[in-house]
Amino acid sequence: MPVTRRNVLRHELIGLEARVVNSSDRNLIGTCGAIIDETRDMLVIDQGGKPRVVQKATSIFLITLPSGEEVEVDGERLVARPEDRIKGRG
Repeated sequence: MPVTRRNVLRHELIGLEARVVNSSDRNLIGTCGAIIDETRDMLVIDQGGKPRVVQKATSIFLITLPSGEEVEVDGERLVARPEDRIKGRG
């Protein structure tokens, strides 16, 4: 099933492009690149070879889907172990 605006929270995020559009840590706003890792509370974004760890709960992300469509996602909705979120238990 392709990643869409409606099901992005139930899909693997690693490999998708993301940009931090808002965060309680003002230094992270504007961070953009490919998502290279994910934990329960953090996304790791590769910013040109420099990985940046971004807390999910306090950030809002603009995620680019494979179709090129951009979706704004409140990181609070992503807080869960990736495997649980994808299976619908998170």
